Amino acid sequence: MHTNQKFIFLFLLFIFFQKNFSNANNFENENENKLSTFNFQLSTTKIDTFDPAQRFPEGVTRPVPKRILPIATTENFTPRIDPPNWWTGFAQREVELMIHDKMIHDFDVVIKHKGVTIKKIERPENFNYLFVTLDISLSAKLGDVTIQLKKNNDMRTHTWNLSARHTDVKRNQGLTNKDFMYLIMPDRFANGDTSNDSFPDMHQKGIDRRKMYFRHGGDLKGIDDHLDYLNDLGVTALWLNPMQEDDQDYESYHGYAITDWYKVDRRFGTLKDYEKLVNDLHAKNMKMVMDVVPNHSGSNSYYLKDLPEATWVHQFDTFTRSTYKDQMQFDPHVSKKDLADVQNGWFDYTMADMNPEGNPHLENYIVQNHLWWLEETGVDAFRIDTYLYNDRAFMSRWAKRLRTEFPKFFLFGEAFVHQIINQAHVTENVYLPVKVNSNMQSVTDYMLYDGITEALTKQQTWEGGVPKLFQSLANDFIYANPNNNVIFFDNHDVSRFYSILEENTEKYKSAIAWLLTERGIPQWYYGAELGFTGYANPDGKVRQDMPGGWREDARSVFKPEQRTDKEKDLYNFTRNLAQWRKTKTCLQTGKLIHFLPVNGVYVYFRQDTAGTVMVAMNTSDKDVVLSTNRFSEMMTGFSTAEEIISHQKLMDLKTVALKKFETKVLELGE
Repeated sequence: MHTNQKFIFLFLLFIFFQKNFSNANNFENENENKLSTFNFQLSTTKIDTFDPAQRFPEGVTRPVPKRILPIATTENFTPRIDPPNWWTGFAQREVELMIHDKMIHDFDVVIKHKGVTIKKIERPENFNYLFVTLDISLSAKLGDVTIQLKKNNDMRTHTWNLSARHTDVKRNQGLTNKDFMYLIMPDRFANGDTSNDSFPDMHQKGIDRRKMYFRHGGDLKGIDDHLDYLNDLGVTALWLNPMQEDDQDYESYHGYAITDWYKVDRRFGTLKDYEKLVNDLHAKNMKMVMDVVPNHSGSNSYYLKDLPEATWVHQFDTFTRSTYKDQMQFDPHVSKKDLADVQNGWFDYTMADMNPEGNPHLENYIVQNHLWWLEETGVDAFRIDTYLYNDRAFMSRWAKRLRTEFPKFFLFGEAFVHQIINQAHVTENVYLPVKVNSNMQSVTDYMLYDGITEALTKQQTWEGGVPKLFQSLANDFIYANPNNNVIFFDNHDVSRFYSILEENTEKYKSAIAWLLTERGIPQWYYGAELGFTGYANPDGKVRQDMPGGWREDARSVFKPEQRTDKEKDLYNFTRNLAQWRKTKTCLQTGKLIHFLPVNGVYVYFRQDTAGTVMVAMNTSDKDVVLSTNRFSEMMTGFSTAEEIISHQKLMDLKTVALKKFETKVLELGE
């Protein structure tokens, strides 16, 4: 074939592929969201005609939500009881079963089991459901409970299990300031079991690591296989994005459109796999944080396909999305419409907004589901997704019930906001004239995130730059316990901090040093220890695969010898500080004393009876020699210090030399 003929052939082949794949990208605004770069680290051969930003699988389009009626259906029907089992020994003895079976509206319910008494039977609009309230005595017989549904000659039998509550002290431990929490998106960390990558009866099939909106195959076993990596890094708690079933037609990888609240998504593994991971963490003195989503549910949920009652979810004549204006929750001048819009609007087209405040059966369902996960698996804390869009009164009752049954349990809510009042409103006993006590110990501290971002990206002015970080901490009086706040500079919803800092390694190390010496509970995002980059436009660009988590990967960052020099440097820097932090109570529960930033230099101390640590952060672009006279109230009695990062000994504390963008962590000594 001549050169010209080869060129024509290749050109026609290119046109053919372009035509066949041109419809793959279905973004809401194609021009704005089209990606020019895609920084997933893949080992597969790149195929130019594939669109890495393809959102919808072939043949799938975005659904148009319509009103759902509680009309009994008999299609694709699998009878079930939620919760599927229970325990004796809860402070509140009653449990409400939601029984889902064909046309059982006028059936009798018979239970003959020692210590189990039917207190109430309620028959909702949908004839496929019964709500049955049971009283479970402390002395109830353990084992299988037979539940009979009877109508004339029609007899249906369900088996429901009753056990005693667990007594292992390592279960449900809660989080403390001693912890260093590591956030993982399970689909993107490691694929330990390729046999569960896809199932023919689930809506989104297959994996494609070239596309950010598709599943990549990461699973629970992949995480379990790399616990030694996390332990070596200094991690003490693991937070996973939701691993419950998300059987949606597209974008099911992130887990936030849960379709079955009682199942682990099979593509991540089984309930036993999840329980094994929790137990393996506990065996290594690590903890598990579960991501829960009481605000909304995936549109393919069985109870949305067969709605129990019209009030189960908020519904509208035309699709109505939440306004996401969280200030409506505490605005004294708020209109009823604006409050309803933020609380009742759907989070997205496939994420139906739940209505527990308008349906007591749904309130029971949500509360019992979360109690079930706590008792069944032994997880140690909940992170509550989209907390600000829930009904406040319901969430207060929800949190109180969970903490009554599990006194050591820890709750922290997502508050993606940029005002201190909005954020503080989430936490319990806050010093604000709020109508409802949230009963929540903690919140994600986006105000400190904004503060550290400004401190490391802008030069100091009267209010800008590092003073914004200082001011955020000065407002800590508004929290009952600011030390409970979860602090971070990276997560799955924001741009990678290394990119925000334009890959300036000295600034990045300053951020790491700040995170691991600041008040609060530090939270890390997977890959940050390796310098992952990416801007969250869209979010998929900061949800990369961990190189080496897949068998076909060319290298593995889980193996030190296969890391790049930069990765080794950042990993070791993080590990050394995180491991050291474990040994210093002053960094965990010690008092924070900070000094007004001057010329871009911010100095703070953490102190308790066991020790004092001084942190000097130079956010300016100039080297400085810092005089310590201004800090004498904290340095009296100390004549030496060890610089923790370099292990250098300082024999004279009259001055501290700081390079541009450098942070020094000094353990003071006599």
